[in-house]
Amino acid sequence: MKNCVIYLVINSVLFIQLLYPIVAYSQNQVTIQSPNNTINSKIVEPELGGTLPILLPDLGDNSSGNLSEIDEKKLGEKIIREIRKDPDYSNNWLMYDYINQLGQSLVSSARSQKISGADASGPFAPSFEFFVVRDKTINAFALPGGYIGIHTGLLGLAESESEFASVLGHEIGHVTQKHIARGMGFGRESSTLILAAMLLAALAVKNNPNAAQGMAVGGQALAIQNQLSYSRSAEREADRIGFQILQASGFDVSGMPGFFQKMQKATSISDSGIPAYVRTHPLSLERAADMQNRIRDQEPGKPNISIEFYLAQTLAKIEQEGGPSEIVETKQFFQEQTNSKSLIKNMQGYYGLANLALAEKKSQEATLLLKKSREFANSIEQSNLQLKKSTIFFEITGIQIAMLQGNFNQVSSTTQSLLKTYSNYRSVNVLYIESLLSGGKNKEAMTWLENKTKSDKSDSLWWNYLAKIYQQENKLALYHATVAEKYVAEGALPAAIQQLKIASEMSGNNFYQSSELEARKRQIEMLYKEDLIESGRLERRP
Repeated sequence: MKNCVIYLVINSVLFIQLLYPIVAYSQNQVTIQSPNNTINSKIVEPELGGTLPILLPDLGDNSSGNLSEIDEKKLGEKIIREIRKDPDYSNNWLMYDYINQLGQSLVSSARSQKISGADASGPFAPSFEFFVVRDKTINAFALPGGYIGIHTGLLGLAESESEFASVLGHEIGHVTQKHIARGMGFGRESSTLILAAMLLAALAVKNNPNAAQGMAVGGQALAIQNQLSYSRSAEREADRIGFQILQASGFDVSGMPGFFQKMQKATSISDSGIPAYVRTHPLSLERAADMQNRIRDQEPGKPNISIEFYLAQTLAKIEQEGGPSEIVETKQFFQEQTNSKSLIKNMQGYYGLANLALAEKKSQEATLLLKKSREFANSIEQSNLQLKKSTIFFEITGIQIAMLQGNFNQVSSTTQSLLKTYSNYRSVNVLYIESLLSGGKNKEAMTWLENKTKSDKSDSLWWNYLAKIYQQENKLALYHATVAEKYVAEGALPAAIQQLKIASEMSGNNFYQSSELEARKRQIEMLYKEDLIESGRLERRP
């Protein structure tokens, strides 16, 4: 992703003009491709519009909120849909699981501390989802609705899980205090339009950098000034919330000022002068001093040695530097780690090499390297009895190797067992369904996915897998109906309506199925009508 900070605000007319072409374009993109048999693969899906540079400005002051919870949730969902379609959105589900487990534990701590905004309930309350962006820059950001993104570069910079957790806690603070939704100085409706317009401006600029000059409107300059002037106040508030969360979670509270120090160092050596995180989260001596004062009266924390953090850090290195043009240097980096005097670096080095061997389909080499990494992990555990004795990272990587070797029944059995403990781990779920598909167990996979899509209707990943099976089984009406639900999950309502029309035509004389499809089509048409009214393209009639 291009890492320019975009402070573009355009008026509602431009917002409307931009929205419709993206929606119209989506109607013609209704093909679907099968997932590859790897947990790290990118499922190729239809492009429903442009992609988003993920550096959004912080908005916030101490005034009352101007953006309702429902508008904030809807806006966040629109933005995250575009982010997920960006090629730099990381779908390494093992890393995704790690960051979400850590993030959700911090959210739980925030709720236990009765932090304002953390215990919100209801359908439009922040649900919190954490994700990774494949980018070397040092950055993190919070989006409306509780979506929090972390660049791989930031994960690589942190030296401990406490430092990394301090960043997540800080971003959780932005969400709970509604810094994104507050303080624009406009009414609720215009604030929604402005924020949505910023998204569409960002999309256009990424696809056509020359479009920026023609789209920026000077009439909202005051809003930008207010937005920037409030950012430092919001940062201090997020720092205080993050510190409280870090402390309640049992992490070493020195992780926050420790990360500040790394930011200051990164600022002095950065090629651009100022890292992205510092540009969007202004770092001041006052903030650093405040954090130092807070830890002064605290008992010295024990450094948090998390094996999973260091393995996630290794995956982040591969995500951002594991491509064909960088593979030689990345291998050399991991090889140097294996020769280090640090057990942690030894473990990371062998784990990185194991994953690279896996990507190159060298299963025997990957098995030996993974074993070496696990041996060093055991040595680390023996020197720190507080560490848990195993990690899902080694389990999942071993299962991936078994998949590569064609041991599909073994993988199905192992992942099915793991789901009893790790039911919410996407990495385990994906490997389970891919092992069933690869092993030719379509009916078993179909039943599982039909249940999964009932309980998790908003995740297009499962609809994508289910559509593949229906296509293979020649259930064409169900195939198109399922593709329609995939598009609903992605916000492409016109494309969904078109797919339901095709599904209805293919249902033939099946009156019951045809009636269900027609009813669902009317529901989506109503949703689309509401979207058009909200965007200003259609007037609401009495």
